[in-house]
Amino acid sequence: MTSSTRTVHDGTEPDLSRDEWARPTGRECEVPQEAAGPFRWLRRLPFRVRLTLSFAVVMIVLFGGLALLLQTQFSASLDQGINRSLHTHAADIASLVRGEKQLPQLPESGGAFAQIVDPATGLVLDYTPGHATPLLSPSQMRRAAAGSLLVDRGSNARLYAKQVATQPPAVVVVGSSLAQRNRALTVLSELLFIGGPLILVLTCLAGYVLAERALAPVGTMSARAARISGAPQGERLPVPEANDELRRLGETLNEMLSRLEDALARERALVADAGHELRTPLSILKLELELALASDISREELQTRVRSAAEEVDRLAQLAQDLLVIARAELGRLPLDKRRLEVRDVLSAVAERFAVPSAGTGRPVTVEESDGLTLDADPSRLEQALMNMVSNAMRYGDGAVVLRASRRGRATELHVLDDGRGFEPDFLSRAFERFSRADPARSGAGAGLGLSIVQVIAEAHGGHAYAANRQRGGADVWLALPSA
Repeated sequence: MTSSTRTVHDGTEPDLSRDEWARPTGRECEVPQEAAGPFRWLRRLPFRVRLTLSFAVVMIVLFGGLALLLQTQFSASLDQGINRSLHTHAADIASLVRGEKQLPQLPESGGAFAQIVDPATGLVLDYTPGHATPLLSPSQMRRAAAGSLLVDRGSNARLYAKQVATQPPAVVVVGSSLAQRNRALTVLSELLFIGGPLILVLTCLAGYVLAERALAPVGTMSARAARISGAPQGERLPVPEANDELRRLGETLNEMLSRLEDALARERALVADAGHELRTPLSILKLELELALASDISREELQTRVRSAAEEVDRLAQLAQDLLVIARAELGRLPLDKRRLEVRDVLSAVAERFAVPSAGTGRPVTVEESDGLTLDADPSRLEQALMNMVSNAMRYGDGAVVLRASRRGRATELHVLDDGRGFEPDFLSRAFERFSRADPARSGAGAGLGLSIVQVIAEAHGGHAYAANRQRGGADVWLALPSA
């Protein structure tokens, strides 16, 4: 048994001109505009350059913040050390002053120096060598006499003054040079803000090289893709060994190539099969017209030839219409006019169309009770599918043809059953393919598109088409459509 059938229905297919096929939609014509903004030029740079620049910006922010934090913390640590040293030195001298009533003769060492000052007169009572001049101003001396004072003397020295409880009272002033601190901060600044940019440049260069190596598989895939043209014919993109995003990208693209290869193979098979189906009726049509043009042909024979030519024209028109339905379905543009339908009314209308042919062959087309089932479907498309199924059963089956409807889960099933030999077991899996026929010689009146149209209409309604052999003999072909 074959899936071939000649479909007859009232619905007409609107002509789809070449302009309608070729004209792109407005969305396809849209060209994405470059994003406006001050940084739109970045979009024109290679990806690895943009990646390196992004890495450089992040490194500058992080390294700059780290350098600033390090310098601040290092400077604070040095200041705390100097302050502790000044407090200790002042405490030691204050204890000596209270015991000996004079400043000991301490040599200057490590940049430290000291004075003992009369807070009332501001006179320096004693001092370490080289520091006879008063270190504090009168206002600073008054503040020191009231408690203690910590003050920088320019950027070269730091002073700490503390009152000593003697008679008369005295103020101990100790100081420390900031030269070593300043040199340490200068060296750190040079390391951070001179050596740091050099390290940053080397890091960015290393990042560029790493980005280039990381994107090397993309370049390899791009080069291979550039060599693939037309049908892939088994050619695939190389994928990296690592199980990462690039590997998944390569596998996705290879899957896409497989789908394209299958689609191109199907389209080429469709063209070849359509050409094969067109060749026979065109040859017959040409022969009939040539015979009709013979001068010695009778009127009756001329009418026979013209009638035969008209049948071949009908066959060509039906083939073109079926191909148009399949093409529109593949483009997602098969028009549907859905409405709420009573299933029994649709089945009865199909059975009435076959009343005369079935009476002539002695094979009635009957409808079983459908229990008030309803569907949201296009009536003309649904009738077209059912008529294809009935025509297939009438042509290749035997016995009565039964139209049956039932509900299974969330689907409504429309069955067409016959009592013939059924499908060949190896043909069931491809019964709904285009131009599929059980007879390898491709004989018969059909073009092998009948059940393909059934499948297309079922999928356009969100359903599916199935075929099976009945246990007691015969075939069962049905549609499973979403219930209303």
